[in-house]
Amino acid sequence: MFKPFACAIASSAVLLASQSASAVSLSANVNDNAFGIEASQTILPTVRAGVGYFTSDDSGHHLDAYSASLMFTPYLPMVDLSVGARYQYQDSYYGDGGGLGLGGSAFVPTPIPLTSVGAYGFYTPKVFSHGDIDKTYEYGAQARVELFAQTYAYGGYRYYRTDFDDTGEKTLDSGPVLGISVGF
Repeated sequence: MFKPFACAIASSAVLLASQSASAVSLSANVNDNAFGIEASQTILPTVRAGVGYFTSDDSGHHLDAYSASLMFTPYLPMVDLSVGARYQYQDSYYGDGGGLGLGGSAFVPTPIPLTSVGAYGFYTPKVFSHGDIDKTYEYGAQARVELFAQTYAYGGYRYYRTDFDDTGEKTLDSGPVLGISVGF
């Protein structure tokens, strides 16, 4: 089951890399027990596609999560808004499976130059999940500072929890996070 999903992620990455005319961004984040990377690209003026990988040992057991997303990013003068869907497959000590989550993010500028604050979240209900996963949710808050055009550093808090069929709800990652996002 995992091989077809890995092939889809690899194909998406090649597609993203081959579209040089559109805006691409690469992001990486880290905390004490976790690391994540994501690549995304504008495929239409207000639509971004992305792929990502996240790993964590925060629960005392290992988790690998692979994702693919499609987000609508309308132009709004005072809000950086993104809404859409993300498929995520989790390979963990507690179980394996995935699901389609709905969510997004919103960031607003602050009085401090080049600084914005915001939050994000995704929720995957049981009806959109498969395998050992009943539901999952991830949310966080961030402050980000633009270093130069299309590149910013960020810090904040992340909370990531999954309800597994046999082992119940497990917090897979929580705590402060630091990251950087680079746009091309």
